[in-house]
Amino acid sequence: MYSIYFDFSSFSYSDFSQNEEATPPIRPQITSIPVEFPSNQTPIQVPVILPLSCISAAAVKIQSAYRRKLVRTQIDRIRSAAGEADRLEHLIRRQDTVDAIRRDPRERLRISEELMAALLRLDGVPGFYAPVREIRRDVSRRIVGLQELLDAVADAPDVGEMEGIPASLEEIVWGIWEEEDGREEHWV
Repeated sequence: MYSIYFDFSSFSYSDFSQNEEATPPIRPQITSIPVEFPSNQTPIQVPVILPLSCISAAAVKIQSAYRRKLVRTQIDRIRSAAGEADRLEHLIRRQDTVDAIRRDPRERLRISEELMAALLRLDGVPGFYAPVREIRRDVSRRIVGLQELLDAVADAPDVGEMEGIPASLEEIVWGIWEEEDGREEHWV
């Protein structure tokens, strides 16, 4: 074995103010520390044996991280289908869309195909985990309900201006006046 010496030195810091005399700096003190290196022999390998609990804990951590990522991606796919269902629901509930669906069968077909595409995207999400399965089921039921609403809107007969629910305040007022005029004729 051979030795190498490292020299460490220390120094002092002096603060000179106006009233104090300058003192000479203190000489640094040198200390030698011997460092010994092993000879050129091959290193001895020390086996590291981990207890089974550490290995199984590591496996559980890896598996739970993978499951978290898997569930997160599945929920993201369900959210995108739910967002598409929201957009289509707002579209179906607009009066101009209802009129277009009743007039043009191609418009009904277009919206129906968009609903089916969202439903097929949901069918592509595997239901390994119960919470994911429940969320997917809720969104699927909502999309099926929108399809039924679309069919009901398309199959509903057109309501005339004075038939059914009045569309404006003027129709309500004119309807009341016509009823009052009819009553007066019967009583006279």
